[in-house]
Amino acid sequence: MANILSGLFHPLLMATYGMGLAFMSTYLVIYPLPLKLWILSGVFLMTAALPALFIYLMFQLKADADWSLDQRRRRTLPYLVYIGGSVASALFLYKMLMPFWISAMFLGVAIAMLLALCINFFWKISAHMIGLGGLLGGMMGVARMYFMNPYIGFMIVLLVGGLVGSARLILQKHTCGQLLAGYGLGFISIYISSLLSYFYFFI
Repeated sequence: MANILSGLFHPLLMATYGMGLAFMSTYLVIYPLPLKLWILSGVFLMTAALPALFIYLMFQLKADADWSLDQRRRRTLPYLVYIGGSVASALFLYKMLMPFWISAMFLGVAIAMLLALCINFFWKISAHMIGLGGLLGGMMGVARMYFMNPYIGFMIVLLVGGLVGSARLILQKHTCGQLLAGYGLGFISIYISSLLSYFYFFI
């Protein structure tokens, strides 16, 4: 069960999940289904499929490569690929005339992962919890902008965060400190990016 939870809420999938939540729980629900699928496909390609392909190629080229990237020194290149995918997604969404706060959040994801990359040189931080913390931060940011109170969504995301954090502890992939630091980094980065996008409307 711990492995299943870690796979279902893999960091590479969190951007796609977040985009899907935006389509289901905000005014973006009125967008036509073909457009939603096109945008979700683009986000999935740039933030999940291409980074996963890169990790696979790394695995093929190096016999001792680690699919789970448990060792800090092997995270640098995959992190850089993911950061590039996040920036590309932000530009893609901007070109698709999506609301600016969505592009801003993807830039927040890139900043969060850049900070995680820097921290990774000295200390291992949980990418799983960065993704889940960012998901909560994005939800709270959107709720603040549009005066919403999706308390059920908050409860679900918090519950999932607790389950995934417990799973990572059971698998002995991280310590409590690494999990909490990742969750805090993801939450703060995405929440602040949403606030900055809110101020953008008044510039």
